[in-house]
Amino acid sequence: MYENFERIPAEEQERILGACIQQFAQHGYQEASTNAIVKQAGIPKGTLFFYFGNKKNLYLYVIDYAVERFVEAMDRMEAEREDQPPSDLFERLLDRGRRRMRFAIQEPSLYRLFFNAFLHTPPEIRAEIESRFSSYAAESARRLYAGLDRSPFRDGIQVEKAVALVNLVLEGAFSRYADQFRRGSPVDALALVEGLTLEVGQYFELIKHGVYQTPGNNR
Repeated sequence: MYENFERIPAEEQERILGACIQQFAQHGYQEASTNAIVKQAGIPKGTLFFYFGNKKNLYLYVIDYAVERFVEAMDRMEAEREDQPPSDLFERLLDRGRRRMRFAIQEPSLYRLFFNAFLHTPPEIRAEIESRFSSYAAESARRLYAGLDRSPFRDGIQVEKAVALVNLVLEGAFSRYADQFRRGSPVDALALVEGLTLEVGQYFELIKHGVYQTPGNNR
């Protein structure tokens, strides 16, 4: 479907994708302007549709690209670590959150595009988004639970529901810090990560009292 686009030189692909990422990240799928994309990319509008057919195919291609870049970045950061992932659920999720924030600092537009696609999926393409990324979600969950220490949890607590609750806390905290990340310098962003980590850690301590066996069992 995308053979015409993938045959052009790599630098031209990057220029077009850069314009698409910026427009979709700032305005979302429905409000994004293909006129603005072709103006920034410096190509005729007919050329854009020659490459992608329509706006929906263009958006899905850009989302595929964003997910691939995100997964590559997360895998690279995982490979760079010198120890094993934490066995405690809260420490593991906080560790994941730090890596996500590193990606947000390095690739702010891709981060916004990627997570908005999942959090604010346009109804008309929800099925395509869910279908094409189901394998990514399954692999992410597999890695999260692999080697996880479940012994601290109270009897009857479903770990998956605890994870869902913690993810809601993380998404809320990340959303509140997102604009500050985009406006600040890299140095400012690193300071914000420290503040975010401290704040999220405090929330986690509260949740632990509800799902762990004893308040003192905080690993």
